[in-house]
Amino acid sequence: MSGLYIHIPYCKQRCIYCDFYSCATKESKKEYLECLIKEFECRKQELKEPITTIYLGGGTPSTLTKEELSFLFSNILKNKESFSNKTEDLPLEITFEANPEHLTKDYLEFLKTSTPINRLSLGIQSFNNDDLKTIGRKHTKEQAIEAIHQAQEIGFNNISIDLMFNLPNMTKEKWQHNLNQAISLNIQHISAYSLSVEEGTMIDTLIKKGKLSIPSEEEQLNQFDQTIDVLTNNNFEHYETSNYASLKVNDEWLMVNGWMSKHNSSYWNNTPYLGIGASAHSFLGEERIWNIANIKEYIKRVKANKPYSEKETLTQKDKYNEYILVGIRIKEGINPNYIKTNFPPAFYAHFQTQAKKLIEEGLLKQENPIKEETPYTLTREGSHLANRIAVNLFID
Repeated sequence: MSGLYIHIPYCKQRCIYCDFYSCATKESKKEYLECLIKEFECRKQELKEPITTIYLGGGTPSTLTKEELSFLFSNILKNKESFSNKTEDLPLEITFEANPEHLTKDYLEFLKTSTPINRLSLGIQSFNNDDLKTIGRKHTKEQAIEAIHQAQEIGFNNISIDLMFNLPNMTKEKWQHNLNQAISLNIQHISAYSLSVEEGTMIDTLIKKGKLSIPSEEEQLNQFDQTIDVLTNNNFEHYETSNYASLKVNDEWLMVNGWMSKHNSSYWNNTPYLGIGASAHSFLGEERIWNIANIKEYIKRVKANKPYSEKETLTQKDKYNEYILVGIRIKEGINPNYIKTNFPPAFYAHFQTQAKKLIEEGLLKQENPIKEETPYTLTREGSHLANRIAVNLFID
């Protein structure tokens, strides 16, 4: 199995916290979509296994019109040999990122009946209108709730929403309201992120000028813990640092893992994926590849049959460090037997030495240390210091 990521870089307006590659202009939209298709057809053979997940991310994919989406899907999916050994099969998960203000009833009905999209990921961020205004979102709380209700009525039964804590003036009570509202909507998945203030973003400038302030580090950690406690106590599986999958929908218990993002999970378990579009990344087992983060240059490169700008061949050290970085984020943890089997003995010895120290500090735990394959996972205190733990376990 493998994945396909399609980057749609267009946004009507850039949010003040965003540092992803996006562009407000639409003048090259048709040409850009044509180049997405050409890049896929040129590079599809780089994936050795059938594509089982597709993810349209951005930017804002929901800025695409019905005609543009139809054009994109019809041309991508006509390459049936890339998706399955059985020509009638489609990928089992096709995710579409959308903003609530774009999801009219008419547009949702089109997505449901005229595209293969079977999973919606909505960029809600907050159910508080003051928060939404502060961070530059164009929808309201009411539009967000209405979009979810309409999507459910039309028949979408796999809906994820993004929420953000650590927003300016965020309090425990305001964050609790957001979580309660999300739970009440009977959705299948919640991605709950801490606001990250990246250098050069508008929010970074506003904070430096003293026009905005964000919660203290202690308050951020309290909101992180609050998220875990509230969602896990309400039948959500905390399967990755920022991601929660529902275990119960419409009063029916689901198999654990049922609503986890299959595409995003592939990023965490070394499944190869192809990323097409400006700024998209690919992972092909031994290599990571980056496309250029500029629409005009991307179009030039695709037309010249040179779509990507950088390529990196992963060393054993790279693979080990990436395994550690992912392992401390996911519920499965770090499997010492995997390290012993797949990396040089010196790597395993280093891991065991550092893991023992971290256990003594109360930051790492192993449920059954007698069994060598028992994974190591973070304690609650350890989850507050994940970056430090990763650095301690890394091979320099």
